[in-house]
Amino acid sequence: MPPARGSAACAALPFLSAILAVVLIACSGAPPRKPAEELPPAGPPPSVSPPRPGGGIAPRPPDVAGARFLRIRIDDGTGTTTLAGETVRVWDADGRLAAEARGSVTLGAIGDRVRFNGTRLLGSAVDVAGQPELRVGKQRVDGRVRLIARNGQILAVAVVPLETYVAAVVSREAPPLFHPEALKAQAVATRTYAAFSARKPRDPAYDLVGSVEDQVFEGIDGVAEVFRDAAGGTSGLVLLYRGEPARTVFHSTCGGRTESAANAWGRDVPYLRSQSCDDCSGSPVYRWAYRMTVGEGRRVARAMGIPAGEQLQIIVTDRASSGRAARVRIVSGGVARETQAAEFRKAAGYSRVRSLWMEIEPAAEGWLVSGRGYGHGVGMCQFGANGMAKAGSGFREILARYYPGTELSREAP
Repeated sequence: MPPARGSAACAALPFLSAILAVVLIACSGAPPRKPAEELPPAGPPPSVSPPRPGGGIAPRPPDVAGARFLRIRIDDGTGTTTLAGETVRVWDADGRLAAEARGSVTLGAIGDRVRFNGTRLLGSAVDVAGQPELRVGKQRVDGRVRLIARNGQILAVAVVPLETYVAAVVSREAPPLFHPEALKAQAVATRTYAAFSARKPRDPAYDLVGSVEDQVFEGIDGVAEVFRDAAGGTSGLVLLYRGEPARTVFHSTCGGRTESAANAWGRDVPYLRSQSCDDCSGSPVYRWAYRMTVGEGRRVARAMGIPAGEQLQIIVTDRASSGRAARVRIVSGGVARETQAAEFRKAAGYSRVRSLWMEIEPAAEGWLVSGRGYGHGVGMCQFGANGMAKAGSGFREILARYYPGTELSREAP
């Protein structure tokens, strides 16, 4: 969810390509968390038992600015996990050394038991550390990682210091040449979203997923100084709404108007309502177009349960108040299906149909899908934030604009 920018034009092309790559990583069309979930209940955070010396990781980090750690699921969902280090050590749930190997090892699952390097069966959950460092797949992480066997699949959960997490996420969700105040706004939004998630975790075993389902976390490599500065310059700051962490979702480019949570996900959130945004016009995806071939249209139709015949129609039938498509009808061979426009976008691919602010028109050998902006459009427009910063706004003004009614606080509620 993120960011932006001849002889001179040619020199800028590699940089622009890099920026677009960052934009593509961050923006999915689906909400980062369940759309119908309620605001977290008020009350004190649950107590936390510290880990035993040499034992497992803390089962549950504390909340918000007082939270020092987050539990991030970092496996790729393939069912196995590859670990690497000069030495890789594995501890069982009682803190006893259960296995040790040099170089690369693979952990899988047999039912609800961890399988070490294709041979030894361990318990349902183990803690792993590497010397001098540990890599989980391609990601470098500090400290220990908990591996959990569940229904034949391995879940890898890293326990990451909060501010380390914030800097690492901002490095994947924004480009380094964004204005420092825009990066600070991104850091606060990232930290607040993490605080919100820690109070209402996705799973008993982890708080967030390290992908576009929540926020992109790809380990601690390659975090430039500008991102550490953004995290450090806002350390501990979160946005509260009625005393609780806000759900600070964000997206790359709104295209001129943000979307409301009510239109996008069916639930009104007072600080996530549609508003005009004239500061993101410098985004390379402020306007976009995608030529969908007949073959691609048929693939999308089949993915949505429509047998794709010779005569295929794709029509926007309803729009939200922001102008974004709300429903799409696909017709082929006398069979018609009308569905949420978000389903069509997901089936077509988020990197092709970049937002629901779109038009679909028949064209030679297919359709021309054109539109404005990139992402779901709810919350902070990142290119808009950068435009505001370049015009002189500080990160507090940026956050107040995109999350109206929230309060910036350094204290845990």
